[in-house]
Amino acid sequence: MLNYVIITAIVIISLTIMASFLYFRRGRNSGVYQIPSQAEPSFRKMIDSDYQIISQYLRTNLFSPQGSEQNPWQLKKNAVIATVCNSVTRFNLRQEQTNGWRYFIDTIEVKLPEQLEPYLQQKNVMELVETNHLPLIISLNGFSLKDFNYEWSSEEATEVTTPEAAIHERGEPNVQLLRVRKETLEEHQLNHSSGWFGAILICLSFLLGYLALVAIPVVQSWGFVGAFLCFVIGLLALFRFRVFPKKFQDVQCVFGQPKRWELYGELDKRQSSTVSIGGTDLYYPPHWEPYIHHELDKATNIDMYASGQVLRHGQYLSLHEEERYYPYRRYKKNLLVLATGLLVLILMFSYQSMCLPVKLGVAWLEGSEKVKVTNVAELETRKLKIGDSLVAKGVGMCYRPPNLSDSNHAQFAPFDCSGVYWNNMNLAPDPESEIVERAIRLLNTVQSQLHPDKNSVGVNPRLQRDIMKSGMNIIFDFSEIILRTNELCYEENACSKLKNALINLGSTDDWGTLVVKASTGKLSGAHVLLRAGSAEALENLVEVTTYEFIKGEVEKEAAKLNSPPPGGVLLISDENKALVDFIVGSTFNDMTPLQRWMELKRIAGLLINTPFDIEGIITNLSTDANGTLHITLHSKPDEQVLSRYVSSSLFALFLAACVILNGTLVIIRIMNNKKRLRNIQQYYDKCFEADNLSHQR
Repeated sequence: MLNYVIITAIVIISLTIMASFLYFRRGRNSGVYQIPSQAEPSFRKMIDSDYQIISQYLRTNLFSPQGSEQNPWQLKKNAVIATVCNSVTRFNLRQEQTNGWRYFIDTIEVKLPEQLEPYLQQKNVMELVETNHLPLIISLNGFSLKDFNYEWSSEEATEVTTPEAAIHERGEPNVQLLRVRKETLEEHQLNHSSGWFGAILICLSFLLGYLALVAIPVVQSWGFVGAFLCFVIGLLALFRFRVFPKKFQDVQCVFGQPKRWELYGELDKRQSSTVSIGGTDLYYPPHWEPYIHHELDKATNIDMYASGQVLRHGQYLSLHEEERYYPYRRYKKNLLVLATGLLVLILMFSYQSMCLPVKLGVAWLEGSEKVKVTNVAELETRKLKIGDSLVAKGVGMCYRPPNLSDSNHAQFAPFDCSGVYWNNMNLAPDPESEIVERAIRLLNTVQSQLHPDKNSVGVNPRLQRDIMKSGMNIIFDFSEIILRTNELCYEENACSKLKNALINLGSTDDWGTLVVKASTGKLSGAHVLLRAGSAEALENLVEVTTYEFIKGEVEKEAAKLNSPPPGGVLLISDENKALVDFIVGSTFNDMTPLQRWMELKRIAGLLINTPFDIEGIITNLSTDANGTLHITLHSKPDEQVLSRYVSSSLFALFLAACVILNGTLVIIRIMNNKKRLRNIQQYYDKCFEADNLSHQR
């Protein structure tokens, strides 16, 4: 017996659970549970205040579709409130001979109170409750029937016994003030531009980021943090967070017959644009002018600001609907961001210290590799790109990029090896010059004549000592100086000062005669006495003359060393630093031309065969007309410099993205705004055309 009782109880409990499940599932598949939602719908129980307001609205505003009081609008028993997110489609079925609109969520018809109609958007967050006729929308995008309770409350109906406020005109019907409401979000957006504070903050963040890049390393991190915070706050102020709350203006909803007033002398009514109602001038949008005459001869609903600017006129003309279906896209803020981004980009790439970090940073973001070579042939055939790390080891020729002076002559400094030419072919030999040899012989001759040694041939030591005691200098072989000078200055116009000085010492009329005397031996054994000052002047004059010849030959031979042959690879430092550890004891600029020539001969072999071990980042690649591959290198940066380079490149890419995005938005919005007015006019044309056809029927 006990088993039967247990089995019976289990069956009853199972049936109860099944029935409850089926009932719950049936309830979920009916009414507001069937309304589709683009987001997860939610359901809640109705509280007393909701029930009172909804019931009061149903009693005072809605009647049954059959027009009978036997089937009034009522809430269903145990009705719940559903919150959904979806779009609402509006239809006007004129065959039903009604001026009301019918609203649908997907394929389900719903009832939308006229008080909530101005707040419709493309996507709406709605609260619905099930009634015995259609699901009723009780809340739309934050606006609820509670906000309009005063319009149908029974208390106000019993207290107000006087007629509604009206403005009377002589011989004209009353103008009734129906209610005063706040402007909708669409109306506010159409008449007020917002987000400028956020756009200015975003532009300020661009400038702060640039200043942080060019600032000293100590304040760079703080500058980037400030720029980032400024940008984030600007985005929040532009899209989400409102620094200055919106102030919605009051909108007067009136019912009356507007009238167009004709000024004196205006016979063409189409040129008369002054429309007023109840003594208030109305100001319409310019594109409404072709359609206002449809509503002038009859009483209609008009929504307007206190200033007379009309927001809604009649059944079709509505700025709210225009902004809802054909929104006006503002682009001045995008223009501001675009201009600021372009300005910062121009500043970054025009500033030399910023161009290289951005170039290297972008190259590293794209991907770089480390290249190690010990043979020039391998380097020539290797595919290189900017940003790669190059390690090259070998023997090449020291090279320095020419530094042109004001006279456009190359000033060669062979001791500053900021470039290395690498090739397998034989390079230029050691520098040699016959002109320099002649100049050296002339210098040595004058030196030996004016300052002879004690053991010199042809010098009488006793005579020389006696002459020097008297403050004089003696030249024992004057003809040798003349011949050495003529050997160096064989051109007629060369060494004019030195030749004139020697002509005066030789007591002849011209240089040719003096040379003939010296070459024929007529001056052999002739001694020339000079004062100490004259001897020093002659010595200085010979030095200046010979140094001019030596200087020209140094530049010529140095240019040969600094002119690499065709082909090969030329490694250059973009920082103008030496690529090899070659240190010279003396400075090139402190040397005399003769010392420069001797030093150039001494290190020529080392300059041509310079061992190098170079490591750096490739910043530029090019090939000249001779087929020489130019590789510009930058010293390998440390972690701090590398982070700055990457930050610069990321900031440049970010600015470029902002410029492209805002530029695209500006173009698209300008094009859409041009189409907007045309679409609105087509919409109104169809509405009034259909309205005229219905009236004709």
